[in-house]
Parts: sequence; C-alpha cells; structure tokens
Amino acid sequence: AYLSRMQRGGTIQPFGCVLAVEETNFKIIAYSQNALEMLDLMPQSVPTMELGKHGGGEVLTIGTDVRTLFTPSSARALEKAAMAPDISLMNPIWVHSQYSGKPFNAIAHRIDVGMVIDLEPRRTGDAAMSTAGAVQSQKFAVRAISRLQSLPTGDIGLLCDTVVEDVRELTGYDRVMVYKFHEDEHGEVVAEIRRADLEPYLGLHYPATDIPQASRFLFMQNRVRMICDCSATPVNVIQSEELRQPLCLVGSTLRAPHGCHAQYMANMGSIASLVMAVVINGNDEEGGGISGRSSMKLWGLVVCHHTSPRAVSFPLRYACEFLMQAFGLQLNMELQ
Repeated sequence: AYLSRMQRGGTIQPFGCVLAVEETNFKIIAYSQNALEMLDLMPQSVPTMELGKHGGGEVLTIGTDVRTLFTPSSARALEKAAMAPDISLMNPIWVHSQYSGKPFNAIAHRIDVGMVIDLEPRRTGDAAMSTAGAVQSQKFAVRAISRLQSLPTGDIGLLCDTVVEDVRELTGYDRVMVYKFHEDEHGEVVAEIRRADLEPYLGLHYPATDIPQASRFLFMQNRVRMICDCSATPVNVIQSEELRQPLCLVGSTLRAPHGCHAQYMANMGSIASLVMAVVINGNDEEGGGISGRSSMKLWGLVVCHHTSPRAVSFPLRYACEFLMQAFGLQLNMELQ
C-alpha cells in the first residue's frame, strides 16, 4: 500500500509541471494544476490570447493536443522523442511555451497509459541551462571519474571521501554523505563533507526502517531523486476520467515526497535533498536471470542535503548519475 501511495500519489512538487499524453495523438490525459500558470496560459500573462469565456481552461484541458502549447520547433522535438525506441536517451528535450517563449527542459518517459512529460523551467542566465552548461557538467563528471579511477586500490574510505567531494563541487549542496547499507539492512554514514556550521553525521548508524524497502525498490529503478523544498505544498494532478487508476508518477522527476518523508527531512533540518543510488553487482554468480538486472544490488546511497530550497538542473543530475555508475564500478572492483 505504501509503495502504491508513493507511485500513484497524484501530486507533484511545484518547481515544475507535468503533462501526460497519449503517445499516438499527443492528446493530454492528465496535467498538473500549476501547468496553466507555469506555461503562461493564464489570461493576465497574455492579454491578446483568444481565451474564450472560460479563461485558460480552453487552451489546456483533457484532450488538448500538447503540441499546441509549445512553439513549432518544440512540437517537432517532442514528436521526434516520441518516436525513439528508448525515450530516455532523448532527454532533456528543449521546449518553449507557445505564448511567451518561456524555456523548459522537458523530461519524458513512457508509462502504462502513455507518455509523461515533466517540464522543469530553464532559468535563463543560469549557465547549467545552456548547451555549454550541460557540456560543462558532463566534462566535470568525466574529470571526477578519472580521479576516482586513479585512486590507489584497497581503500574504500578514500573512494567514498573523493565521491562526496566531487558531488559537492558539482552540485553545491550544504552536506553530501555516502550512506552504506549493511548486511542486516541498517545504514551507516561512511563519508561526509558539510558546511562548517552543520553538526556532523559521519559514523552515525540508522535503523533499516529509516529507508523502507519500497523506497529502496524505487531507487533501483530511478537512480536519482531530487526534492526541491520539502515544505512546499504539493500540486494536484488532474486526470481524464477514463483512466482507471491514478497516474503512475514513479518515473517522474517531479513526484512529490510522501508526507512522512517530508516530515523526516524537516526533522533533520533539511529542506532540499538530492539522493543517488549506488548500485553494484549482487552476489548472484549466475548473472542473475535473463535481464541481468536482478543481479544488481543497492549498496548504498549518496545523499545531499540543503538547509534552504534548492534545485539542480536535469543535465547536472544526469552528470551525477554518470558519476554514480563509475563509483559503483570502482566499488565492485574493491569488493571482489
């Protein structure tokens, strides 16, 4: 029940908006309540718009062709992504609001009923939002990876210390920790870098229940999870009455945190977080089933905390994911 509440909770974080569409005709089957405002479809933002007597509701509603909300080149980019066998390789898709030209990173993924498009505003003037910025974060990740690979072997502590330094430099969070799961599933902070005035968590042990199995299962599927502001009011997702169950948001970059997790973060004095899975090969010598996926094991997490709201751009999170893959490979070699 907890897992399904996490997967199909029906709310998102307010730093972006969500549109879900049928994949064949791009007709909207669900949208978050903040989409009208965020995409500049409110009457006050575009006085000349032919909004009809219902205000913005006519422009964006269930059944609207999503392509009409964005510029022609954006619509073409979305069509191209929808044709890709692996849509995740197309992310982020650069789109601009049809009405104001406002830029977004669109992050698309497929679900049982169609395609979910997460729209995160690109802050203009923020270097990480431009192509140069995206290339820059990849370059940094590559440098960090070669640093990991050149470390002397036989020292997992040094490996973890290096990772937290690199992630902090890449993302700028107040605190970055490596959190390792022990055989009995409890967790321990084995490396940490933090702002000088924050209390240290290094060496602390946490019960297995702090990160429930449902969350661990989700981390195996979605390797990077960002919570921008745990105190922000979640936004409801409105969906077509034809959908039989709440929209699956498990793969959404904007999925709102479960209430008890938001409370847990607040108790730790953390407003924003970025959590990344550290995955290694499991003990299954047989190669773990047909897909090879079942032989992967969640070794631990790299956890970033910030004492004020914080969002990092999709290209930067992608670079972090890239770094985590390298970290997992290095750990594999050390643990063999």
